[in-house]
Amino acid sequence: MYMKIKDLIFELCSVCGVSGSEEPAVNLAKKYLDSYAEVKTDCNGNLYAFAGNLQSDKTILLDAHIDRIGLMVTDINKDGFVKVDKCGGIDIRTLQDTEVVLQSNPEITGVICCMPPHLSDGKEDKIVPLSKTWVDFGMSYDEAASLISIGDLFTFKSKPRMLLNDRICSVCLDNRCGVAALIKCAEIISQCKNLKYRVVILLSVQEETFETGAKTGAFFVSPDEAIAVDVSFASQPDISGQYSQIALSKGPMICLSSVLNRQMSDKLTELAKENGIPYQLEPISGLTGTDADSISTAKCGVKSSVVSIPQRNMHTPNEVISISDVENTAKLIAEYIKCGGAFDD
Repeated sequence: MYMKIKDLIFELCSVCGVSGSEEPAVNLAKKYLDSYAEVKTDCNGNLYAFAGNLQSDKTILLDAHIDRIGLMVTDINKDGFVKVDKCGGIDIRTLQDTEVVLQSNPEITGVICCMPPHLSDGKEDKIVPLSKTWVDFGMSYDEAASLISIGDLFTFKSKPRMLLNDRICSVCLDNRCGVAALIKCAEIISQCKNLKYRVVILLSVQEETFETGAKTGAFFVSPDEAIAVDVSFASQPDISGQYSQIALSKGPMICLSSVLNRQMSDKLTELAKENGIPYQLEPISGLTGTDADSISTAKCGVKSSVVSIPQRNMHTPNEVISISDVENTAKLIAEYIKCGGAFDD
């Protein structure tokens, strides 16, 4: 079956799966990967899909984290307002007046309280700290306490939608679009014969909190090479420096970092040129801020690279990407696998 990547992204972004409770997203991804690979999960919730040449002694790990940022309940006050703290790197500037849903029951919807400027101290442009962030569910204490428990998780209430010029706006495109790219890659390589790699796709958990899934997953797989797929920054008004040059719809970003393997990055660049795949370079002098930082140090070390999908408005309810960048990410990684990689003898 030929998969429409836009529909796949929309599905993935429509399910919950905050760090530590990724099951809804994992179950959906498993439904797709079952068509192309042998699939299993582990005790932490990681999903592994084994594909390619399963008899090969050469293993490549393809990683994309499947968790999304959210909020955790820490208190319910006597009036039924719910206190929350962040679960992952939420941009707290965007929280006020945002709708949220309970992960375990998306029918329960609340609104994060927002102080009207008329009642404030005149500093209405000041960011409200999480210590003063409450959610209003319109319920009394008894009603709220009967439906919501300490430790429950909330996610942003947002539906994926199309913008102009092949672009999607949605919550949790970080990193469900990376997951979509690897599922599409699995579809592509499933049609290829005589692959030199045993391919393990790892949809890892808890990246937004501690990269737990990548740490344990890479240790379990013990690959020879790894490519982590995530999102990174695209240009928008008032951005300066290197990211002012990164555009949507201009292809995936190939990372050049001191913690990554330069031969792999160079090979990805070469393959993009040879196959007419648009690409952009992302130089980072130290840690990448992706699962590759943990994967590269697993066991005795793993040769690693990072391919990122350009994104605007990261860690907000309205992230923006280009569908073509997701498709080209899948194509580029598939080409790397088909040719035998950077170290093929």
